[in-house]
Amino acid sequence: MTGPRLALFNPAGLPVPAGWDGTVCTLSRQLAALAPDLVVAADAADGKRTGHPWLGWLRDDPDRLRRDRRRLDAVLSHDGFLVEDAAQARFLADTLSATGRAAPILAPEDFTPDRLAGLLADIRATAGFTPAAAGPGVDYIVRVGGRDIGFVRRCLDSLVAQSAPGIGVILVRHGPVAGLEAEMERFRPLLRRLDLIDVPAPTTRSACLWAGLRAVAADLFGMLDDDDALHPNHVASLAPLALAGSVAIAGSVQVWDDAQGPVLPADPGVEHRAFHALPPPDRAAFLAWNLAVHSSAFLAPSFLLPALGPDPGLDFAEDTYLLRRLARAAPFASSWRVSTDFHWRQGGADNTAFRSDHRAEAAIRIADRERLDPVINALRATGAAQLPPVPAWGQPAARPDLPSLAGPADFHALPADRPLYVYGTGRGGRIVLGEIAKHGHLSVTGLLDSQSTGTAFGLPLHRPGDLPESHLHDGIFIIASEYLAAMAATLQALGAVHLHDATPHIRLYTAL
Repeated sequence: MTGPRLALFNPAGLPVPAGWDGTVCTLSRQLAALAPDLVVAADAADGKRTGHPWLGWLRDDPDRLRRDRRRLDAVLSHDGFLVEDAAQARFLADTLSATGRAAPILAPEDFTPDRLAGLLADIRATAGFTPAAAGPGVDYIVRVGGRDIGFVRRCLDSLVAQSAPGIGVILVRHGPVAGLEAEMERFRPLLRRLDLIDVPAPTTRSACLWAGLRAVAADLFGMLDDDDALHPNHVASLAPLALAGSVAIAGSVQVWDDAQGPVLPADPGVEHRAFHALPPPDRAAFLAWNLAVHSSAFLAPSFLLPALGPDPGLDFAEDTYLLRRLARAAPFASSWRVSTDFHWRQGGADNTAFRSDHRAEAAIRIADRERLDPVINALRATGAAQLPPVPAWGQPAARPDLPSLAGPADFHALPADRPLYVYGTGRGGRIVLGEIAKHGHLSVTGLLDSQSTGTAFGLPLHRPGDLPESHLHDGIFIIASEYLAAMAATLQALGAVHLHDATPHIRLYTAL
């Protein structure tokens, strides 16, 4: 029997399964190009990265996952599991028992083509990858204008590729999009409906969203930014929860599109996807600003539309306001799956979330709208208001007291003509390099990594212990990693003096 086409995602170079003869990938862009039937993640703790079915190899002892919720969420993002012992299998079965989600599990000794083919069939059937002949109508609102048609095409392709039938699209156009009409003609036969609403400029983001909401005519609805995309099983995995009357939510993958231009050139050797979040169904925490749900990650029943109220006139965070209105009227229900991508690019021109003034104004206006709301106040009183704030970017509560870099002014105040190092080569390092590039007096001497040397982002990559003493004493060290405490301790033990914490700036890109 011919087995499924497999790809092993192994960025850390861990030992491969015995007898492995499939493709080995170290970057998620390689998986996207290969389009395998099943991805086997060499370490489940890295989290799911693409829309293919994923089998996560659990290497952690259950006790570690009981103590580390963030790591557990990354493990649970997978569609099936490869376990090494009975204790791991029991832990997964017990943990997922409360979610009602099936958890196909395989032992390494059963890692054969026949067993993998059977497990993949189970995943496809239970995770919503198998195309269905019938289902509820679903309308998606997509705001378009100003972005290249390639973004819109990727967005619509993901809606057409849904395994659930009955998908309709309401395009709300607020600005020109070259080639939009031709693309609509191509997509129209593939969708239940494809309508276009024009909202004259100047307008607000919420005016466009509310115009689309007024046109919803299906059983369920969602929204999708024109630069984002859904995994093929997104609607199928959320629809049963939404049909039962809940606001259904899923987890997300954060995707860094390759920037074009002077801020950060495209680098095909850099990982551009990261497991982002798998939110619990806790609307009290959400309304207390202790839980983030991405706008592409929800599906709601249309009978909630009258509860939304009129257009709030927001030009920022209109999606947050919509989700808060939905959470006010109905409970959350999580699919406990990761089934949507949200795309980011470096620079404020294409990501309004980077405008701190817009964020502050929107937060104040939303707070004023909710200040006297008895329903929201009652939900907050259930205990969410007493929850500690979510640690910044996955940090433990105890963090070293370092000067922080929160915005452009903080970076601009850094001195010139001194060695400047960025500690961290992941998405945090990428964000910090993009900001430094905007300040002409700053020049990065190199990047730091605890283990590796060579180059990264076109810059020299060093281990901290290899730096000259003069650089340790006089240099500026920006820590751009979630492992802030450990990295600070490493540098301070070597005699580094001028350390800065870039977490507040990074949160603009990772915690929204």
